[in-house]
Amino acid sequence: MANITNAAARRPELHEIAPREVNGRDVIARFEGQFRSAALACLKILEGKGTDRVFCDYHDDFVERELVNGEKTYHFVQVKTKKKKSYQWSRNELLGIPKNLPKVAANVHGPGGVAAPSQDESKKLSGSFIGKLLIHTAHFKDACASVTFQTNVHFDGDVEKIELALMSAQFDERTLRYLADNYSGICGPTDATLMPEIENRLAKLRFSGGNDFLHPHDHDFETKAKAALYQFCEIDVSHAEGLELAVKLLGLVQKRSSAETLHTMSVAELELTVSVGLDELLDLLPISPGAYRTFLANGDSSALKNASILQRKLGPLDASGVLVESASKWKVDWETWSRTARHTYEVD
Repeated sequence: MANITNAAARRPELHEIAPREVNGRDVIARFEGQFRSAALACLKILEGKGTDRVFCDYHDDFVERELVNGEKTYHFVQVKTKKKKSYQWSRNELLGIPKNLPKVAANVHGPGGVAAPSQDESKKLSGSFIGKLLIHTAHFKDACASVTFQTNVHFDGDVEKIELALMSAQFDERTLRYLADNYSGICGPTDATLMPEIENRLAKLRFSGGNDFLHPHDHDFETKAKAALYQFCEIDVSHAEGLELAVKLLGLVQKRSSAETLHTMSVAELELTVSVGLDELLDLLPISPGAYRTFLANGDSSALKNASILQRKLGPLDASGVLVESASKWKVDWETWSRTARHTYEVD
């Protein structure tokens, strides 16, 4: 019995559950917004504060993997854009729920006083954008940290009410109560049978609207990407250089989004095929892996920028990779010592 209990409580990893669908790979050119959002998520890896990989078009448009106290947790993101900037997503579009929920006496169906959905209504709910996101909370249990619907436009009043209720954990809000009461119908067989656990999983739902960087021709993406890259590249990085790095990153994300996957892949094979990690990012940046890791250990951004300048000077001179790596690391070590220890003396 103990072994069964331990197995049920084990946190599943991303590669252990078959993704819902991968058909998006056949029409990948239509989803420029998801590339931009995934690319910005990738840049968070450089901060060295938790996010260590981003999986592209696997399980969802992209998935951020974060290490929390040594445990792998996942943030699932679904990206949907609209051409008309004044557009507002409705509750019916996101959840398949009509504006007026059918009512019954409160003591018949619980606190919400909302009738249970019919079989067709339940199918529509589980197949909706939010329904598909919530399925991750059932499949991945505590390993799922959040599920986010992200868009370039905004949400109507009904959706904003749901968002506010989630932020304040008010699960007596009618739509959230409806989702909680029908959680098993949305997600299928689930281990969450008690209402507090179901509400805890619903609390992982996020709505992210008004993201201009999702527009194909908006400059907000370039600005955000350059600002993030600025922290790790040389001080005088030009607009053209910043743009070039951003385009390379988008190309990497698109490549990983269009790679063919197999359900039999190991986690290592999956990471190499559909995800972006630190090593892949450092290949794009004018900074060596050794210098970057020294920077993370010491936190001296000026030392990293100077090492970046050194690397870019040595590159055109056909310096070997070993020399560039060593020189960059020595430069960071020297800058760190100069900043922290040059005025410290030991007196016998």
